[in-house]
Amino acid sequence: MSRDLPPVLREKLLVHEQEALGPRTTLGVGGPAPWVIEPRRREELLLAVKELTAAEIPFRLLGHGSNLVVSDAGVPEVVIHTRSMKSIYHHGEQEHALRCEAGATLARLVSTAHDMGFAGVEGLIGIPGTVGGAVAGNAGGRELSISEVLTEVTLVEPDGSARLVPCTPDDFGYRTSPFKGAVILDAVVQLRPEPKASIFGRMRDILQSKAKSQPLSWPSAGCMFRNPEGASSGQLIEAAGCKGLTLGGAQVSPKHANFIVNTGDARARDVQQLVERVQGAVREKSGAELPLEVEWWGEFDTP
Repeated sequence: MSRDLPPVLREKLLVHEQEALGPRTTLGVGGPAPWVIEPRRREELLLAVKELTAAEIPFRLLGHGSNLVVSDAGVPEVVIHTRSMKSIYHHGEQEHALRCEAGATLARLVSTAHDMGFAGVEGLIGIPGTVGGAVAGNAGGRELSISEVLTEVTLVEPDGSARLVPCTPDDFGYRTSPFKGAVILDAVVQLRPEPKASIFGRMRDILQSKAKSQPLSWPSAGCMFRNPEGASSGQLIEAAGCKGLTLGGAQVSPKHANFIVNTGDARARDVQQLVERVQGAVREKSGAELPLEVEWWGEFDTP
């Protein structure tokens, strides 16, 4: 039986009991959380963190649900899902800067910046995820990592207060961030003015390139593995003969071997076993280890 929430949260916030997490992720697998809380504005997120912390109830943060595999058994923690906190607006104190709430998707950020004639984030197009998750993991691609345009991040403290933290690219590393594990309220990105036509041209070119090489139309968690030093995970997986390999409803994408896709009825266990098989095949073929890129929530069987 799940632990009850503080009454004030059930009275004032949007909450769901025993809510399946699979439909809230881009891969589409995973069991329930005892409670899912959906704050709709900053005051509600501050309240949720304050009350859960005071009651000593563990919680997790969920954004777009990308870069994530949830166990079939689900998780024991409360999940705070920030998807409704998606406002993006001009940051008045910095010219050509946008303040973005944690639940705003990167797609929305790119689109809003283009509409305002602000360039600098179009390199994030086609990357699933939210601003909060991107900041926590320094998300990005070949063209850009979000840390390159960040100037400040607002965190939620355990007592429900907000704290602004200035930052520079030097504070981040490859897919690493000083904000990992923190509750992110919003972030400011510093952009530059540019004609909308040239911004759109780059957006189109980047998205077309990704569409040719990545399985964007299939449910996935994004790239499953980090690239080992001096090597490409996708190429190593393909050389080991695993491209297109299927286990249950999970498949190594025939389009890009570093993506594991849900063909329709995958379970988290299918994904786990397929990951282990791919890692073993690559290890046997090349001696390389494939470190995981995605997060894993809940309990999984050990091989």
